[in-house]
Amino acid sequence: MRGKFKFQDDFIYKMPAHFGGSPFYPIRAVYGDMLGISVQYETDQDALLQYIPEDFELREPVVSVQYTNCRDVVWMSGGEYRLIQVSAPVKYLGNSDGLSGDYALVVWENKTCPIIGGREEDGVPKVFADIANERRVDNHWFTTASYESCTFLKIDFNQKDEVSSKDIEKLNEHPKVNLFGWRYLPNLGKGGATLSHATLYPQEMNLKQAWFGEGSLQWTKLTPEQHPMQSHIIKALADLPIVKYTNAMMLKCSASLNVGDSKILP
Repeated sequence: MRGKFKFQDDFIYKMPAHFGGSPFYPIRAVYGDMLGISVQYETDQDALLQYIPEDFELREPVVSVQYTNCRDVVWMSGGEYRLIQVSAPVKYLGNSDGLSGDYALVVWENKTCPIIGGREEDGVPKVFADIANERRVDNHWFTTASYESCTFLKIDFNQKDEVSSKDIEKLNEHPKVNLFGWRYLPNLGKGGATLSHATLYPQEMNLKQAWFGEGSLQWTKLTPEQHPMQSHIIKALADLPIVKYTNAMMLKCSASLNVGDSKILP
């Protein structure tokens, strides 16, 4: 007998889609309690440009590596997960809007649900990693990312002066962050893409506290045997030279991810 499942044009589905979808609703995904550690460094421009699509212009040869512990996540029933985002500052050249923001080179996350939504619905290049909870000894904070017990990234942060409440208020005057990505789905049974385009995922952040400090990164390359799917990503990032560290901060904040405003860029 013929199957009865039918797609509805105005619904949104996640694979496996045949179990049903729901009407699209432009939610704002609220993250009530976040702790982030961000380490930025200057790198070689030509080396970084290898990983920036030609639809974007690199604004400066700077890489940002940001660890975030996301708690009180409303859409996860108050649950939590952790991520490490690697990005570079860019301007979009595909239209006349002159949008500037951060291009996500890769985003590691330690749970499946946020990976699926962020990849399929918002075009963010999310992949899995085991990400340790942040730990501290006195003012030294640190965390690691690993796969199958093979650590490939260590982040260190030495906490120093707290940002004044006046400066926090000033930073909160411009809460919007444009996160760019590239959504790509390969063809089946042949080369090429079924879908390939630039994406925009607007976000807003509300700072509660922040601290300056000194940060450092330690990349460890993994062999294809150790990490069959991501060893080339880790190698590419590890090979970007760290000319000098330019900024390091620790943030306590909340955020709103504007799912209803994410879009394909022409």
